[in-house]
Amino acid sequence: MRESDIRPLDHFQKYLKMSIEDAATYFGSSLRRSISCPACDSEIGTPAFEKSGFGFVLCDVCGTLYQSPRPPVEDFSRFYQESLSARYWAKTFFPAVAEVRRTSLFRPKVKEIARLCKERGFSPEVLADIGAGYGLFLEEWRTISPETKLIAIEPNPDLAEVCRNKGFNVVESFVEEASDLHEQIDLVVALEVIEHVYDPMVFCNSLRNLLKDGGRILLTGLTVDGFDIQVLWGDSKSISPPHHINFISIAGFKQLLTRAGFSNVRIFTPGKLDVDIVKNALTEKPEILTGQRFIKNLLGRSEDVLKEFQKFLSDHQLSSHCWIWAEK
Repeated sequence: MRESDIRPLDHFQKYLKMSIEDAATYFGSSLRRSISCPACDSEIGTPAFEKSGFGFVLCDVCGTLYQSPRPPVEDFSRFYQESLSARYWAKTFFPAVAEVRRTSLFRPKVKEIARLCKERGFSPEVLADIGAGYGLFLEEWRTISPETKLIAIEPNPDLAEVCRNKGFNVVESFVEEASDLHEQIDLVVALEVIEHVYDPMVFCNSLRNLLKDGGRILLTGLTVDGFDIQVLWGDSKSISPPHHINFISIAGFKQLLTRAGFSNVRIFTPGKLDVDIVKNALTEKPEILTGQRFIKNLLGRSEDVLKEFQKFLSDHQLSSHCWIWAEK
């Protein structure tokens, strides 16, 4: 799998350009306030950089990178409901790559999560997908486990209707508002959501509220500890405010889930694209790795070497794509 398979350059560049324009439209006059680290709650942080008018801070305690000072939550809600970039992602970008993402991302995720469940003798009767989007994950789960009761929690009306048309039970709201489902779910998945949410602690508490005793969650998202984010830093396309505002560290994820009352927290970084992302960034902007002689030398090595290096990153919690498995 290549970055271009799931993020075609033309679509992705247009999406990023729209995001920058939306940042000025929806947040230009926002009254912002400094926040504590969304992972460990420390108030000790160092300014890292500014991007598209948004400041980022690096937590001095757990190493999480987060957007601060942060605009009010109402501005983010309006942005997600009205902005051109959010609409472009839902209406154009994602449909263009949906089937590629199904086979390259969602199907392997389902197989691996099912393996994790089997390994622990855990057979979920009720599964909820947070931010279910086009319902691809739920479709793939239904294929391997048609007896599971599947619930899509999706606040976007258009996407909620897509999920309904695929035959899923749909709760058309944010997870923080889904109180009717409290203590009703065996397994909650939230795929690539944590980097978007306004308050990760409130979000994780909401996930825990959904679970029955003994229930599990599987989160996936971006971690600041990953190779491509560490190398590219402020130039990383993954750091794209106002969409992506939380880049929690491995240590931060452990603290966040523990603070939210979860136990047996396990973290994996099974990513496969770190090296390809950095290579593509270098091709687009040759000066981006100025001074990083080792990285430039590494990227010139054979495909076999680069595959082995990517495997090393994935095996040692050094990929930016992160999975967090935890229990209630």
